[in-house]
Amino acid sequence: MKKNLFMAFGIIALMSLAACEKDPDMGQLDSDLVVYTDHDNSVDFSKYVTYYLPDSILEAGDIHASYWTDNNALAIVGEVENQMNRLGYQRITDPTQKGNADVGVQLSYVSQTNTVISGGYWGGWWDPFYWGAGWGGWYYPYPVSYSYDTQALILEMVDLTGQDAGNNQRQIPVVWYASASGFQFGSNRVNMQLLLDGVDQAFSQSAYLSTNK
Repeated sequence: MKKNLFMAFGIIALMSLAACEKDPDMGQLDSDLVVYTDHDNSVDFSKYVTYYLPDSILEAGDIHASYWTDNNALAIVGEVENQMNRLGYQRITDPTQKGNADVGVQLSYVSQTNTVISGGYWGGWWDPFYWGAGWGGWYYPYPVSYSYDTQALILEMVDLTGQDAGNNQRQIPVVWYASASGFQFGSNRVNMQLLLDGVDQAFSQSAYLSTNK
């Protein structure tokens, strides 16, 4: 399995921008999500022609499945469609014909708030000896907490060509995986641009997906 990792170096700058009331310049938001891709290197992707892509994104985290279907979700789906078409794939749009597609592309989205609570003894980042001899560490006599929001978009391509015509159930192989993850900011416009850029980067570092060979 080949692994590619596209690291984000502009997180600190983007955090400062997101804290401002005015939306930042979209041209300054390159490479802000960590994009990871992986694939089955035994697969020849040029053998695939058609694909099925739902018009919704699965929202993970709830007990019951829910789906993201508004204009923002459609924009992300549309960007995935553009990239797939650019690589030479042909989209099947009729849901009743999805079983005839060579591959399926499924999208999932995770958004969560991470809360950290600390207290008691802690080593600390500052060296306690900075304040003189005799100090052995740090401690909080009260609880300290902070939270931050994160988001992740997952793209998975599954091979549908091995479907059993009978009643035997077979596991569906995921032949390509991509994730774009990082901070979630207070601006919906910023978050959307980050996700769209993440989609583009995932395909950019997965040239092996092309059917134009």
